[in-house]
Amino acid sequence: MILVGVRDLKSKLSQYIAEAKMGVDVIVTEHGKAVARLIREPIPEKSIKEKLYKLAEEGGIELPQKKKTKKKTLPFKSKGKKTASDLLLDSR
Repeated sequence: MILVGVRDLKSKLSQYIAEAKMGVDVIVTEHGKAVARLIREPIPEKSIKEKLYKLAEEGGIELPQKKKTKKKTLPFKSKGKKTASDLLLDSR
């Protein structure tokens, strides 16, 4: 933590901003009393999707391909009154 007066902050603003970027809290004082604080801006979290795409670009993972659409199966129609289960049992 660094304490800095307003006048010194004005003259060396870039230096104190660099300190804040590195994670050091810069407390601005006026007549010896704290009036403001410079802190590092939190880095926004990337979404999981963004992280996965980045890993894929780097070759760390392979993303799944889109699934092919499955054909719809039609219900089995049998001749007579036998059910599909009966026909299956007869064929065994």
